[in-house]
Amino acid sequence: MNKNKHLSLVLALLPAPLFAQTPPADSITVPMPTVYGDIRAQAAWHQDKDYTTDIYQATVGAIGNLGYQDLKVRYQLEAEYSESEHSADKDNDLIVREANIITMLPPWGGLYIGSGTTGTWADLYSKVDIFESNNMERHSDNLLFGGKRYATNQLAYMTPWWGGFQFKVAVVSPNDSNNNDADIIGLRALYKQDNFSLVVNHSWTDKVMLPAGTEQDSQRTLIAISYQWADLYLGAVAELDYDAPYGERQVYGVSAKYTYGNTAFSLGAQYADWNNAAVENEVLGLANVRHDLNKHLAVFAEGALYSKDKPTVTQGAKSDNVNLGLIVSF
Repeated sequence: MNKNKHLSLVLALLPAPLFAQTPPADSITVPMPTVYGDIRAQAAWHQDKDYTTDIYQATVGAIGNLGYQDLKVRYQLEAEYSESEHSADKDNDLIVREANIITMLPPWGGLYIGSGTTGTWADLYSKVDIFESNNMERHSDNLLFGGKRYATNQLAYMTPWWGGFQFKVAVVSPNDSNNNDADIIGLRALYKQDNFSLVVNHSWTDKVMLPAGTEQDSQRTLIAISYQWADLYLGAVAELDYDAPYGERQVYGVSAKYTYGNTAFSLGAQYADWNNAAVENEVLGLANVRHDLNKHLAVFAEGALYSKDKPTVTQGAKSDNVNLGLIVSF
């Protein structure tokens, strides 16, 4: 065997990584973001409205993670098209609803900066907002709660988790031209243990965000609990309003979901107790069945029943409805 053949045999027996090119020490590898989205269509029968079929919501977004030593950064950008069932001025709107960055440094906690899902929805309202057509999304806004799912100009700090506890403080300024830098301030305490979660939130809304003539800030306390068994989920939220210009009230909501294979059955009930005797209390019942054909296709049927005597100061025109839908996701 000549020398060249002998050298070739030795090289063939050695592991390939030994000869892989080593990147320069100062090079940076940037992971590609994950692109995702969905298209939601439904046939809807709403009380006092004609039968409709439409693409009621479509989203596309990108989410990614970067890191440097202990610093972790998550970024997200998401656009949404939706057709509002009740507000004509929102029909066919295309908006950027998620545009934010979250930074985490384990010893110190993290920061949320930007626009997108509010912490009150993610940590509290989401415990009961588990329905497809009747929810707190922009196309619907049908639930009895007074909070919002999305907000702009958010700045929030979150502590690390300490033995199941975490604390957050947030400043939200939806109106950036009212000479007030902190339109809404929120304080939140979270506790998680195994499959149990308890969250308490208190917020102050500055009077500059309220109707003209309002003399004091509005306050709201939220309490949410949830528990997940193997196939059964239970969640509850209590919303307590103080000094609200539209009248003080308490809203209570419970939701349950049972999953059997690829099919989920969800039930919910909400009750708005108005302190103003001139305003009728509200009751809402919800039911949903969803079946996932695969990870990209799902179908659902959902119905909602509202009380007949409804105050005019709540968001949107509440009504009984039945919806059949198809969800395409990627």
